[in-house]
Amino acid sequence: MVQRLMATRTITEENLGAWLIKCDPNTKYDLPGAIAAGIHVVTNWSVADNYRSRMMAPGDRIILWVSGDGRIMDRGIWGIGHVTGYVHDTVHEEDPESGENSFWHNEEDRLAVTNDIAVNIPVFEDAVTGAELKAAGIVDLEVQRAAQSSNPSWVSREQLAALEPLLGPWPDELEPEEEITVSAYGAGFGNPLQNEAVEEAAMDAVIEYYEGWAADDVSLAKVGWDITFTDGSGEIRKVEVKGVSGDRPIVLLTANEVRAAQFEEGWVLAIVTRALSMPTVVEYFAPDVITKATPYVYKANLDRPIPLIVYE
Repeated sequence: MVQRLMATRTITEENLGAWLIKCDPNTKYDLPGAIAAGIHVVTNWSVADNYRSRMMAPGDRIILWVSGDGRIMDRGIWGIGHVTGYVHDTVHEEDPESGENSFWHNEEDRLAVTNDIAVNIPVFEDAVTGAELKAAGIVDLEVQRAAQSSNPSWVSREQLAALEPLLGPWPDELEPEEEITVSAYGAGFGNPLQNEAVEEAAMDAVIEYYEGWAADDVSLAKVGWDITFTDGSGEIRKVEVKGVSGDRPIVLLTANEVRAAQFEEGWVLAIVTRALSMPTVVEYFAPDVITKATPYVYKANLDRPIPLIVYE
């Protein structure tokens, strides 16, 4: 009998001090060019798809580390801040002419990114250099011992306590901002380019999930669901499709979709997580969705004059 031992995870919520993301300005990302162009806050960074990146959550502390040979930028810590989102599939701009994504040295490296995470890291004017860390007796960080390890790296609580006198005060944590987009596919978080790609992938995944059923795409008819599926016995499912680029099944429903959930027989919500990379379909039936749905955004039509009431 062969016993398989579960690998012990190095990082836990109890020992995590801060995440650490790395930049190679020599061969990967032109951070000096970005700074010269006026970008002084890092707001997004590529990470590997692993248990570490899936642990990252808004509010976690994070450190920006610059690697390389020191000729372009001093090797060491160039910024501290916070994680502001969760890891998600990357949607690439075709040819970015400005912004953070326009400073990759190599287009192939940019397009090879599959996962990224939102952060808020103000960049230091001067680094806390590797030499300064060594002089302070800090020589055991993972990034010092294994420079080629993938993003994200990390520092423990004890290591962070030793670093903090060199880093100065930590910047204030920003309140996370959520961009809401309303399109032909309904309402969703994120920018229109990403939402369109995610929703198209989610629709394909749900159609494949319902293999053997006849599918009628009614997404443009605004009936409160996206696809009407009918099987050989005549059973009908009215499926509202929602795609997300990460692992968390948090979605927005329009008022019309909630109405359909309340009153349309056979209404089902299908959420596709990791829609662009590893699509997984999970269905939720109307009573559960209605129970979990909470008001989030209200639309007020103030186009018509409102009578003025004066109380004396």
